[in-house]
Amino acid sequence: MSWWAELRAELGRETQPVNTVVRLIILERGIRGGLLLLLSIALLTDSQQILGLVRQWASALDVEAAPELTRRQGFFRQILFNVLSWVGALGGRTVVMIAIGLMAFSLLELTEAVGLARRRRWAEYLTVIAGCLGIPFEVFEVIRRQTVLRISFLVINVAIVLYLAWAKHLFGLRGGRRTETLSA
Repeated sequence: MSWWAELRAELGRETQPVNTVVRLIILERGIRGGLLLLLSIALLTDSQQILGLVRQWASALDVEAAPELTRRQGFFRQILFNVLSWVGALGGRTVVMIAIGLMAFSLLELTEAVGLARRRRWAEYLTVIAGCLGIPFEVFEVIRRQTVLRISFLVINVAIVLYLAWAKHLFGLRGGRRTETLSA
């Protein structure tokens, strides 16, 4: 059998039944992909109106400097103001470009979720490869500024990549396809 036929057979086959960890990966990819898809559609359809709304919120937060707020509420209000001000300062074309990038990423996430749910081998490879491609960007963000959210995204992504590659015998790990059914 040629290498092309072996590759098609490997990527086209069904995998072992979905376990709890893979279900959690499907859930995570599906929720994140769905939310990002909704956000990208909202940005594409009404980008100027959304920018106007964000600018109104930012100005309302800036005007409402309430001294009776506790220190903690003021801190979160300041964070929200900073984020909304940054988004409101973007131009319409920039928002459209961000929306297109978000849509592409959300479709990738949803494709991974559907493929994993349907127990397709290609989806396992796609999830590992896409996860590996995102790790350098996540490491850069963590190095640039450490936050609990950034570190948790990095740890979750690395765990997903390692789990799928190791447990599913991808890329020849642990003997590859020949030993997958023996250890399952």
